[in-house]
Amino acid sequence: MAVGVRYPFFFMGLLSLFLGVMFLVWFVVFKPDGAVSGGIEFAMAFVMIAFGSYVVWRRVTGKDAQP
Repeated sequence: MAVGVRYPFFFMGLLSLFLGVMFLVWFVVFKPDGAVSGGIEFAMAFVMIAFGSYVVWRRVTGKDAQP
């Protein structure tokens, strides 16, 4: 039962990692329109990668186990 409850969070972490990396690759291929919009886009990609790596790291190392 705990696996069914925790699975969506792990999936959100993986999806966040994937989308953040995809955004960064997109920025390399297609340059942002301006400095402000590029900064906002880069910040959002960084936040997504940070959140995704945190969730995946806690799940993989076992620190996310319920008591």
